[in-house]
Formats: sequence, structure tokens, C-alpha cells
Amino acid sequence: MSTLPKFPPVVIATIATGALLAVGQIVSPGFASFGQVVNMLTVAAFLGIVAAGQALVVIAGGSGIDLSVGKMVTLGAIVGGAVMNGSDARIVPALVVVVLVTALLGLANGAGVAYLGIPSLVMTLGMSIVVAAISQFITGGVPVEGASEALRTIVVGRLAGLPGILYWWAALGVGVVLVLRNTRYGRTLYALGANTAAAFLSGVRVRATRAVTYAACAAIAGTAGFLYLGFVGSVYNITLGDQYMLGSIVAVVVGGVALSGGVGGYAGVAVGAVLLQVLESVLTTINIQPYGRDIIFGLALLLLLCAYARGRGLRR
Repeated sequence: MSTLPKFPPVVIATIATGALLAVGQIVSPGFASFGQVVNMLTVAAFLGIVAAGQALVVIAGGSGIDLSVGKMVTLGAIVGGAVMNGSDARIVPALVVVVLVTALLGLANGAGVAYLGIPSLVMTLGMSIVVAAISQFITGGVPVEGASEALRTIVVGRLAGLPGILYWWAALGVGVVLVLRNTRYGRTLYALGANTAAAFLSGVRVRATRAVTYAACAAIAGTAGFLYLGFVGSVYNITLGDQYMLGSIVAVVVGGVALSGGVGGYAGVAVGAVLLQVLESVLTTINIQPYGRDIIFGLALLLLLCAYARGRGLRR
């Protein structure tokens, strides 16, 4: 008896993205034009960057999910703007401070999960409240407008018709893929996700690796926020990055990373981020009211999640 072939998640997500582009083009001619596709990729890039860190945490297993990434994005934008203060000469120091601050907060997340045994959902949700309070303290309720012209050029300036953020996303994506496939750290993450006990018996420093992974996730989210500051120019509220919390998790799962850990890669996650953005753009284009768009978007996400909930995925 023949069985239907099982396509890799990245292939399914790519086909779904193409189908949505076709639907959008039919409904609104020009939807799939080069310019519009570039615009959608530009918006998707920030989600894709945040999802890279989320993927590391999920691949490492232990029911790991970081719910604080959205607030880390906001903090990255706020701290970056405060340090940079519009000066081109302060771009690198600002980025360094953003990475250090968010990495330390992420390390606290990891320490709570790995060493104190606090469930990741509880620990990272609590940390998101702390980070939001820090952001509120820094801004004092006043918009942060510290993006320098050089940062804006780096992010939105075009090279060969493409904005800079796409090149930064591509560079990060290649880096994450290389780390996962060709480094000891990457192999360790997959070993942890596949079988924590076996990894421990093989000499893997399980707790330290998990703690460092949460630090990396937070630092990547903070970097995404720093780049997002260059995209929007200023930060007006402490909910700037909230949209990336759930979106990063869904992009990871749609991209084929099992929530039980040990399975998946970043290529699928990147396509998953694009798929989510194209879906949202289609729903916006057909002029569905916000509440109706949320319902359809939510149902579509549930269908996608159910489609990938097999094997060692969500059903475990």
C-alpha cells in the first residue's frame, strides 16, 4: 500500500507562501510585484531574526520557550537609542551595550531554568515583566528618538534594490545555520534536545549550555530591536516588540522545529517568518476588519501548527 510522500517543512512552508502570494495577486493585482515582495520581506526580516534565537532555545529541548523575546526587542531599541543619542560615532558602542544588557538578562533566564528548575514559561514570562519595567524606567514615558542617520542607512538604505536589513538577516541566517551544523555548540544543542540524559552521560554541560542558549536568544532579540530602531527611527512605547513573542514561536514550529527539541533547522524557520508576514498581508489586502483578521489569522496558525504536530513534535 503506497503512502503519500512526506515533504520537509521548509518545502511545505515555501509552497504555502507561494500559494498565498498567488491569492494576493488575484485579489489585488500588484500584490506579488517585486516591490511589494521586498516590502514584505523587510517586515518579515525582524521576525526572522528574533525567531533565530527562539529556535536555539527550542532545539535545546527541555520544553524550552522564551516568552521574553518581545520585551527584549523593545529593550534593545530603547537602550540602543539612549546610548546612541543620534550620533553615528556611537553606533558600535550602542550595539555592544545592547548585546551585553540583553545577554545578561537572558543569562538570568537561563540560570533560573537550568539551575533553579523554574519552568521556562514561568521564568521567561516573569523576566518579560522585569524587562518591561526596566524599559519604562529608561524612557520615563517619553519617546526615545536616538536612531542616527548612519543606522537608518544601514537598515533601510538600498543596495541592488534591496534594503540593508535583508542583508543583515541573510548574514545572521548563514551564521546560525553554520553554528548549528558545523560547530560543537550546535551539535550539543541537538544532543540536548534529542536526549538530555544521554547528552549528560556523554560529558555535555547541560545546565551551562542551556543558560548560555537563553543568553544568546536574548542577545539576538536585543539586536533585532536595535536594528528595528533604525527602521522606525524612534520608540514610542514599551510594547514595540510584543508582536514578536508569539510570532517567533509560531515561525519556529511552522519551520519544522519540534517543540520537544532536537529536530529542525533555521532555513525552515526563516521561510516560516516570511509565510506569516505574507499571510498577514493577504488578510490586510482584502480589507477584513481587524477582529475578523485576527480570527482568520489565528485559525490559519492553528491549522499550520496542527499540520506540523506529528512525530516528536507537539504531540509528545
